[in-house]
Amino acid sequence: MSVNGIGTAGYPVTGYETKRTGNNAADKSFAGCMGNVKGTGNTGFTLHISNEEDGQSIGAMADHDSSVTVYKTKDFDPANPVYKVKIWDAAGNVTERMVDISKVDPKNCDKIDMFAYSSHLSATGECPDAQGAFIGAKSNYNSSNGSSSLFDKENWQNIVKDIMQMQYRAGNLEGYLHYKRFWDFLDK
Repeated sequence: MSVNGIGTAGYPVTGYETKRTGNNAADKSFAGCMGNVKGTGNTGFTLHISNEEDGQSIGAMADHDSSVTVYKTKDFDPANPVYKVKIWDAAGNVTERMVDISKVDPKNCDKIDMFAYSSHLSATGECPDAQGAFIGAKSNYNSSNGSSSLFDKENWQNIVKDIMQMQYRAGNLEGYLHYKRFWDFLDK
C-alpha cells in the first residue's frame, strides 16, 4: 500500500523509497527486516519493523533521529503484559527496555513507555485508535514544543487532551473524535 492511499489524496509520494537490507535480501521475506525509508532532501529516517529473535512486533515508529519498536516476546503472558522495546538512535546504536504495561502512568512517562502502552491498547483491542492517536499527539507536541528527547517524562493525558481540543477549535470533528476516544480511555 502506498502512503498516497492513507487519506492523502492529491499529495504526491515522489522521493520516497523502501530498501531491503543485507540481512533479509537472501530470503526475500520481511521477517527480521529493517525498512529504510528516505525522504527528499536531507531528511530521512530508518524504521526497524520486525525481528524474529525479539518476538512479534506490535508497533514501530520513527522520526529523523530515532526508531522505536515494541515486541511481544515469545514468553509473553497476557495476564502480565510486559513488552520488549528497542530504541535506535540516529547513529544506529540500540537500547533495549522491558516495559510492564501495568506500571505505565500516562500522566508521567516518557515517549517510549507511552508508545508501548498505546501499542498494547491497540493490539489488544482495548482502545483500537490508541497507537495512531499517540503518534499523532507526539508529532503535534514535538512540532509545537521542539523535538524533545524520547526519554523526557511528560503528562500524555494532558497532551492528548490539548490536541483533542485543538482539533475541536479547528472544526475538525473527525480529528477531535479520534483523539477523544483515546483521551476517554486515559481519563478512566
